[in-house]
Amino acid sequence: MIEVIGIPGSHEYDVACKFRDAFAAQWPGIATSPASEEIIRIAANAKLSGYQVSDIDIVIGAVFNRQRHFVVRKLIKDKDGNAITGVKARVQNFFCAVEVKGQDGDGVAFQGDEINVRYKGNWKSATDQNVKQVHALKAYFEHQHLDLFIYRCVVLDGLGELPLTGITTQPEAGAVASVFTAGEFLASIAGVYGLNKWNSEYSVSSCKQEVARKAIDAPMFHQVQPTRIDRKRMDRIVTAMPEAKAFAALLGQQRVHIRGHGGTGKTVLMLQSAHLAYQDHGRRCLVLTYNIALAADIRRLLALLGVPSAIEGGGVEVKTAMSFIYTWLSRLGVKSVQTGFGDYEKLCAECLEMIDQGAITRADIEQKIDEDPELLCFDAIIVDEAQDWPQPEARLLSAIYGGHKVSIADGREQLLRGKPTDWGRTLSDEHQSQDHSFTRCLRMKRNLGLFANTVARIASLNWEIEPNDQAAGGKVILRRGGYGDDPELVRRVVAEAASAGNEPVDLLHCVPPAAVLAADAGRSSRLSEEFKKMGYATWDGVDDKVRAEFPRSPDLFRILQYDSVRGLEGWAAVLDHFDEAWAYKANYWLSHFNSDPEGPPDPQRAASTAASRWCMIPLTRPMDTLVVTWSDDNSPIVKILLEAARRHSDFVEVL
Repeated sequence: MIEVIGIPGSHEYDVACKFRDAFAAQWPGIATSPASEEIIRIAANAKLSGYQVSDIDIVIGAVFNRQRHFVVRKLIKDKDGNAITGVKARVQNFFCAVEVKGQDGDGVAFQGDEINVRYKGNWKSATDQNVKQVHALKAYFEHQHLDLFIYRCVVLDGLGELPLTGITTQPEAGAVASVFTAGEFLASIAGVYGLNKWNSEYSVSSCKQEVARKAIDAPMFHQVQPTRIDRKRMDRIVTAMPEAKAFAALLGQQRVHIRGHGGTGKTVLMLQSAHLAYQDHGRRCLVLTYNIALAADIRRLLALLGVPSAIEGGGVEVKTAMSFIYTWLSRLGVKSVQTGFGDYEKLCAECLEMIDQGAITRADIEQKIDEDPELLCFDAIIVDEAQDWPQPEARLLSAIYGGHKVSIADGREQLLRGKPTDWGRTLSDEHQSQDHSFTRCLRMKRNLGLFANTVARIASLNWEIEPNDQAAGGKVILRRGGYGDDPELVRRVVAEAASAGNEPVDLLHCVPPAAVLAADAGRSSRLSEEFKKMGYATWDGVDDKVRAEFPRSPDLFRILQYDSVRGLEGWAAVLDHFDEAWAYKANYWLSHFNSDPEGPPDPQRAASTAASRWCMIPLTRPMDTLVVTWSDDNSPIVKILLEAARRHSDFVEVL
């Protein structure tokens, strides 16, 4: 069995099909053989969430239970350094990271086994890029408790054949030309580190067969299936609003500032602009967010759209802000790789001071970008939830890339990290900014917008959105007791979502910290355990490793802690034990105020207001249905919700 995973139309997908055809020609009948006997999966434009390298052009995994061989017809070395050719080698299994380059002969140069390609007039190492992909892929499998040796290969698709030096091909290993056989590919990857011998037989293998069987079923080898909501989101990205086209032309040239409450379309406009900047202008945009789950969700959407992130040809990359800035701190010598996440703002301020004083020059920064363009070279930066960035962090980003390259999306009154960031002081004054404010709620149906506004008014918050009159309906269900305690309600919510054409993955479930269970194998939620008893499968994003990898199956319930849902949405949003989440935030803010001698005169009230303001984030996640559960009837947020329910009894159901 041979499968090609990916979206047709890209250069990488076309090369993936070349691999499919080469394997089918090498081993006749393999394309139709049962997967239990042998399977080859070829993933084009593979996305790795949460790793230094997030895009790999092609990943190939293969597992053979029957005898499969190839003949080495080029001169390579074995593990002992002996030159060999003409030998027969067995293929047990292999996993390989493949980098695809389209440069012609003038744009490719060889130095030993190192392949260099010309990009924008400069030479860069395709081999180094491929090695980084190997490390990222190995780390990906290690996070799944799988230990694999990863092979590597560069496809020089702009060359009809590899050049010769005497009788030796260049490079000697780790590359194939545009036209290749499966035997040439296998000999090339085996020759990088030397062909192994196993039981007196030359062989290619990455791991034990039982490990390979697990690895070949890893999420990256499964096609992401778009749901009905996914398709709507994809349509919104490619069918851009007029502002997006204007903003796309400006990205990287001057600042674009997008403002709006949750659900008003900030993220959509941001992605529309980045997509058009890539599509129409060939720019490479970086989207920075603090939310790991949101970063994974955006990567999922970009994967469905087939949007690349490589430096050649442009694209859209998504990273978490803190990890990206830490990368820069490490590259500029302010911190070592081993340094933890403590004193983050202090380190940002220290680095900024070094730049201001000339200890780190513009030339130093440009040199770091040239050394690793895949990781650091971007034409434009888009900052999500810009109001929450620490001031030194924001100033440092602008100092590195220039204020004109940094555009921002501002969540208005949705502060999580203290005082709002002053981006006006951060970004270069000589570059004119383009501002756009959103007030109409595009995510939620009209009733949900009305309910959110009422909650905000009762809580005395300076918060209001314009309900969407073009999307009538929407309902709210309030229940005393946990969501998992009511299987009938769970089945009802699932059935109503399904009747509207939605999948389980279109539902969003939020849990408080107290509902998270820790174990040696990772973290999980009580709600996930309750769902499994009901026969439902879950994507339990309370675990860091799970959260970094977006769900690939539509049959999974998404579960996240409240702090991880910012920017996300669901047809139905379930806010489980909402009173506990409110109390957790109030206590956090209270401790913060009490430790601040210049804090407000009434810390208790300030903490209560801050917690209620934070509550507006999860309350604005649903599109159609909001479900809220609680345990403590005396909780301030429960009293607010019940009063809002009384005022909207026509569409709020209290169980």
